[in-house]
Amino acid sequence: MQNFNKEELEILRGVHSSLGRKYKKSGTYVSLIAKGDRKVNTEVAKSIMHDLRLILEILKP
Repeated sequence: MQNFNKEELEILRGVHSSLGRKYKKSGTYVSLIAKGDRKVNTEVAKSIMHDLRLILEILKP
């Protein structure tokens, strides 16, 4: 299950490490959530997903 399409992932590319620091997780962890390679079944993962959607809403042309 992919959470974001290729274009959206390109827009979000630079925010993974910043969100990782915010939630004390790695940028790779955030990246896996964005790509859909990790389930969004924990509170932290849900919060990260919520923030990714908010950031995308701001950055998307």
